[in-house]
Amino acid sequence: MRSFTRWRHRNALPRVNGSLLTDIREFGATLEVSPGANLEIAAPSSEGDAGQRRCPYQPRGDSVSGRTTTFGRSRSIIVIIALAFLLTALPAVAGSNSTTLPNGAQLSVSIDSPADGTEFLADGVPVPVPVSGTASIGQGTPQATIVYVFDASGSTGSSGGACGTVLDCEKTFFTGLNTAAAGSGSVNQIGLVVFGANAVQADMTPAGGDDPLGAPSDGNTAINSIVLTGGGFGYQVGQYTAKNGNADGTNYAAALQEALNVLNASTDPKKFLVFASDGLSNQGGLAAFNAAVTAIAATGAVANSIAIGSGAACTGGTDGDLANITVNGGTCYAVADPNDLPDLIPNLIGSTLTSVEMSVDGGTPTPLTTVPPTPQVGPAMVTYSTMTAGLSPGSHQICVTASGTDATGGSANVTTCVTVKVYDLVLTPASATNELGSDNTHTVTATLNGPPGSVGGYLVNFAVGGQNAGASGACNPADCKTNAAGEVTFTYSVPVAPSSLGDDTVDASVTLGDPTGATDTEQVTKRWADTTPPAAACSPTTNPSGKNVPPAGNNPASGQNPDGFYVLTATDDVDPNPQITVADTGSSFVAGPYASGTKIKLVQAPGGKPNVKPGPGVIDWHITLKGDALVTATDGSGNSATVSCKVPPPPK
Repeated sequence: MRSFTRWRHRNALPRVNGSLLTDIREFGATLEVSPGANLEIAAPSSEGDAGQRRCPYQPRGDSVSGRTTTFGRSRSIIVIIALAFLLTALPAVAGSNSTTLPNGAQLSVSIDSPADGTEFLADGVPVPVPVSGTASIGQGTPQATIVYVFDASGSTGSSGGACGTVLDCEKTFFTGLNTAAAGSGSVNQIGLVVFGANAVQADMTPAGGDDPLGAPSDGNTAINSIVLTGGGFGYQVGQYTAKNGNADGTNYAAALQEALNVLNASTDPKKFLVFASDGLSNQGGLAAFNAAVTAIAATGAVANSIAIGSGAACTGGTDGDLANITVNGGTCYAVADPNDLPDLIPNLIGSTLTSVEMSVDGGTPTPLTTVPPTPQVGPAMVTYSTMTAGLSPGSHQICVTASGTDATGGSANVTTCVTVKVYDLVLTPASATNELGSDNTHTVTATLNGPPGSVGGYLVNFAVGGQNAGASGACNPADCKTNAAGEVTFTYSVPVAPSSLGDDTVDASVTLGDPTGATDTEQVTKRWADTTPPAAACSPTTNPSGKNVPPAGNNPASGQNPDGFYVLTATDDVDPNPQITVADTGSSFVAGPYASGTKIKLVQAPGGKPNVKPGPGVIDWHITLKGDALVTATDGSGNSATVSCKVPPPPK
């Protein structure tokens, strides 16, 4: 008895076609449409054009829409996308590391910046280091076999809506699935079983003989050769060897037994089965069905099933249910509308990039925000850009880890690391004051803090600014490069002169070598001061003739120099010309200023008026005071020293 199921369709275009073509346009293949012609998806193979796999589809009307692409009637359009993105694994880039998931998908991670050994400057505070790179995941290596189980019972000749008959919708689904499998690079071999009341294995190679397994590139030819015959009572697989079968019934057990034979013919480590039917089982026997399912489960194959149309369901068959076919983690999809057939490739051979994390110096990993965000179904590539916490001078290891899983339940992670070096230039002393008269030399020590063993040999440039701008000095080591401890000293001297007094700045700069151009400049201050007073003296000198120094009298009351002839002197460590004044202890009178070496005649007249007038002979000045003389020497910095200079008052 024939089993027929009829239904109506709602959507205008098979979603599987839209979904698959969207994915294929995004990741690779040539999409070609001509008015009135079949839609073909050509995925290049290693054999060039001869190795292309084509998936015919007859477009409805004048447009095929994926995401944004529309094809008009008036011209053929070829859209070429990078198929390489769908290959086994994404290529590793410089500075990356990679591993392989159990399904063969390559998992890669890179740190594109900073490069290993990059040097950074902390400049007094810990420095955050920018880190950026990529993580990627492929889809799997060509180590999988997929067996397609195709329902060609008489009911599949019923209308499937926009995609044609149910049989046409199945063809669209399986050719799309096969094209994606071929383009993924993960599928090594495919097989095809066609069933109704009985089942046959398709010949999968164009070569001579009857081969149950073939390359994905040849699969669409076999799928598209399936037709109903005898008014829907029979079916035929026309390629590559013509085979006929009975379409008057739905026999899951026979289909599974043939699929089991194909699976057993494969030596690939990963095996998948996709079983599609538009009706409930009504032939074959439940015992035979269960035995076939058990045997398929023992092969390790992941089996998915699809109930196509409103007349099919995952449960309810008299001779086995589609739901019971789903072994080893498979799923049954109940798809009422054949236009909505699912895209199973991610479920069959998929992989997922689950996370990207960063750690510094072996610390706790922190999740990174990626673009697009993880998780991402492979094949996929994400980018990240982040900053570390502030790093102090020293050597630091930055590691980024990508983690992934695959459809087999396997997982893996891969880590790549770079080492960066952080430096900080410090000058000592930060400030200092020198007494110029006793020490006119200053030394600044530059210390480059950083990774031990990596601080020597850096050139430090010194420059003096401020009061003594441009002053030159000498380094130790002489080449001004840091020693093994990261130190270099700079010593300079200034003239012992009032013009040197004031504040200097000493700048020191170091430029890192990797990358070149990163420079740290530090500055310290130096104050050259004069706080030492000059030495003042009031010493006896000659009489106006310049020949004799009158001796002091025997009477102590007569004073230190009863004749009153004195030479005023002042010397200073910095100022070559300190100024001298003569003050009167008996009044507010002050004479001067005078230069060192000035000779005076000092007279005390308690009742007189203090005055100054030119002296006779070699005597420069005749000074009359009411009291004793206070001789004060003052330098240019304002430091002063005072001595007493006495004469007796004239006799009454």
